[in-house]
Amino acid sequence: MINVFNRFYQGYDDWLDTAPGSLADQVETRALMDSLNPQPSQAILEVGCGTGIFTCKLAALGCRMTGVDIAPNMLDQARSKLRQAGFQADLRLMDITDMQGPEGSFDAAFSMACFEFLPDMAAAYQAMRKLVRPGGSIVIGSIQHGGAWADLYESPACRGTAYEYAHFPTAEDLMVLDPDHVRSRTDCLFIPPERPDQDYTLAEEDRRCATTTRGGFTCISFTK
Repeated sequence: MINVFNRFYQGYDDWLDTAPGSLADQVETRALMDSLNPQPSQAILEVGCGTGIFTCKLAALGCRMTGVDIAPNMLDQARSKLRQAGFQADLRLMDITDMQGPEGSFDAAFSMACFEFLPDMAAAYQAMRKLVRPGGSIVIGSIQHGGAWADLYESPACRGTAYEYAHFPTAEDLMVLDPDHVRSRTDCLFIPPERPDQDYTLAEEDRRCATTTRGGFTCISFTK
């Protein structure tokens, strides 16, 4: 497995300061929160925590966060971000399939924009499921194949970036990981890329959601 994000970590968060990046962050966060329904004091595992974007958001809610990632450069940024915000989290340099711990150690687990880069999605999902208590939630969020954003990232325009190493699943591909325990599907990021900045609003996102069947990003929630 190529350690993609240990190479493409510099400036990773800069996109959030752009109009499309800010909108993507808002709608993906909304999809995650709706799918996961995190509660204060819950022990939550994040797979592929990267620079700590979602780690900080859940820590701010009072969740007890554990994050794993294979990119030490990104983990360094996450630790700095958490420290500056006054939050704490247990961040570990490891592959989720190597993580040891008692079954049911966490109330919930999630992964956002990570499964696209994993060599074995099924093994990663099963490792997450093992660590979640019975009745807990597992949420997988991914850029979705067949959506306009995946089309861009798969195009020659993104060669030489991290997306060159991605393999984008559909929502259906993710649901097959555990079809008997799918609880919900939430698509978002219906506004396509390379639009004028003024188009990236929640009102426009919600308008397109009502008329588009496949979002650029999907969140699948499972119940253990």
